[in-house]
Amino acid sequence: MLASALFCFCFGDALDSKLKNLIGERNYKINANFINKIFQDRNLFYTDGKLSMPQIFQTLKNNGLLNLRFQNPQEVSLIFSARTSPILLNRTINDILSSMGYSYFNVQKADYNDGISSIDFHFVTEHAPDPWVILSELEKRGLLSIDVTRHSLQKWEYLLELSSLQIPNSRTISLNEALSLRDISGQYWLNLQEQGKLKISNTQKWYPRVVFFDRNLAIVNSFLSKDSKTSITLKIPQGVSFIMITDFNNTANLKNGISIEFD
Repeated sequence: MLASALFCFCFGDALDSKLKNLIGERNYKINANFINKIFQDRNLFYTDGKLSMPQIFQTLKNNGLLNLRFQNPQEVSLIFSARTSPILLNRTINDILSSMGYSYFNVQKADYNDGISSIDFHFVTEHAPDPWVILSELEKRGLLSIDVTRHSLQKWEYLLELSSLQIPNSRTISLNEALSLRDISGQYWLNLQEQGKLKISNTQKWYPRVVFFDRNLAIVNSFLSKDSKTSITLKIPQGVSFIMITDFNNTANLKNGISIEFD
């Protein structure tokens, strides 16, 4: 009984501290009774003994406790850190912010130490970006939240871990499989876990640019041709998880589609 009580107390203490940080001490005190009610079942907000940030933010948002709007446009800082490559982290966050409608943002600071990437994005907006949406989009791409810290309404820090990277609009291909792909952007991403030979064909001549990446989106190798071709066959290097295919000269050359054979 005592152990159970101590267990619940520790859970409650960690959760309460995080709630105070995320919505502010004053807001927490004003809504203390309501917060105790909606967070009554503490176990719902933990996963494997750790705070479940998506569940916490969803509950705060659904109950009107997540006030993110400013009185006038402010500069916002979003810091993301994860044990992965800077290329992967930067591309992922760029993609998420763009999908959320933030077109103008810049990297204020970027670090890479002991395998951990940290990137600080700055932009001006009328409200702080919704953390629940950010975490949901990160999860779709294989990045899970360890913790989120609100330093102020204008500055948020996300600590992440990579589970299994997913690149939006990428296609998985297996040995002895053929695909017909079409993307008006003229850029194609493949996801694979095996070695073999890849044949890429187009109905018209193009200038092939193919980049091979590992699971952290670090470049393993690349192929570039300044001579136009209708098809190429490349051997997949060891350790490759993703392949990006485009036209070196003009991506519009591939907007009508390509054919892929993998064996």
